[in-house]
Amino acid sequence: MVLAYALQKVWVDMLDSPVIRIRWFTARIFLALGVTICGAAQGMKEFPNRREGTNVRLNALNDFTLIAIHRNFQPFPRSADLNVRFFLPALPGKSARKVSVEAVELQDFRHYFMQSSSSISWKDGDWNIFRPWPTKDVIDPENISPENLGVFARYQAGNNQPVYLPVDVYPSSEPVTKHAYTFHVVTGQDLQSLDISITDAAGKPVKIPVPQPKCNRGLNPNCRLYAAGSTLAFDIDMSPLPQGEYHVKVTGHVPRTVTLTSLDVVLYHHP
Repeated sequence: MVLAYALQKVWVDMLDSPVIRIRWFTARIFLALGVTICGAAQGMKEFPNRREGTNVRLNALNDFTLIAIHRNFQPFPRSADLNVRFFLPALPGKSARKVSVEAVELQDFRHYFMQSSSSISWKDGDWNIFRPWPTKDVIDPENISPENLGVFARYQAGNNQPVYLPVDVYPSSEPVTKHAYTFHVVTGQDLQSLDISITDAAGKPVKIPVPQPKCNRGLNPNCRLYAAGSTLAFDIDMSPLPQGEYHVKVTGHVPRTVTLTSLDVVLYHHP
């Protein structure tokens, strides 16, 4: 009893120390974060062709984060079986590459995430369809709205920059053709304007109409068009361009500073 009382007194005295209190408070924070992250990770489920569920979405929120490129996105009801179609170009010399299809929420409410399995065999130089993707497994139980779902496909060869492949997302047997690509991007900072430009694989500027959204800086020099942490969307119609690889560069202007934030997306266009 005497020993127990002595140990308890030492512990209380330690907690009375400002340094120990700070360290103990910090340890509790990290413990809580660990429990939260582990709990979120446990929300992921394994299916034969994908991982899907709820997970912590880690965005650096410094510049931009690309979360979707849609060629066509059809609304779908509950209990739908979704298809994701994209064109996968053939690489010279049959270079090894990783191909994936991913989906997240456009506005992150439920921490939804889906990623295709690395064991899927894809067809080079042809259209591919990722399926089955039944909404009854995760999307319906988590109440993910079709209007808040973003999808992209991409491939990466070695340490090269990922190449994104615009997708058709649809519940029916045949997708509706649409040539304008819709980009969905999360901004890490407040923005008052965007400059968008396109170059081909050789770096030559491509002259097609591109949006240049901006707020009225003449009325308010510190105006804000997009808030930090929000998801912005813009359309680019690349249908007049020949098939091939293109770079889409997005430059954002931050209010009250000359700081620029940018994103370079490598995209393969297939008319």
